[in-house]
Amino acid sequence: MKRVLLHIILVVAMFVPIVACGQSAKIKFDNTMHDFELVPEDGGPVAHDFVFSNVGDAPLVVIEVNTNCGCTVADFPQAPVAPGKQGVISITFDPKGHPGEFAKEIVVKTNAKKKKSRLHIKGMVLPQQ
Repeated sequence: MKRVLLHIILVVAMFVPIVACGQSAKIKFDNTMHDFELVPEDGGPVAHDFVFSNVGDAPLVVIEVNTNCGCTVADFPQAPVAPGKQGVISITFDPKGHPGEFAKEIVVKTNAKKKKSRLHIKGMVLPQQ
C-alpha cells in the first residue's frame, strides 16, 4: 500500500510542474510613449501614469523599473498584479537644470515571458526666465 501511495505521489509531482509551466504572466501597456510637450524649467516636476494590464494567466510581478537619468523617477506596484487586473507605473520627470529637448527611456523588468518592456517620455523644457 505504501508503495502504491508513493507511486501516486511521484506521478502527481511530475505532472504538477508540467501544468504550471503552461502559465505565464504577460504585460500589455495602454501606451508606451508620452509627450509632455512644453515644460517650464521652474514649473516643478511633471508626471505621467503608464497603465498596464496582466493579460497572462499567472500573477505579474514588476521586479524593477530603471530610468536612464536621475531627473526621472519611477513608482511601480510592489504587489503582484493578478491575471486580468491592471496596474500603474508612474513616471516623474524633474525639468530643473535640464533646459531643451529631452527623451528618456524607462526599462520595466517583470516576470513575464518577455522580461523587459520599454517606456518613453519626451518633451521640451523651456529655460527659466
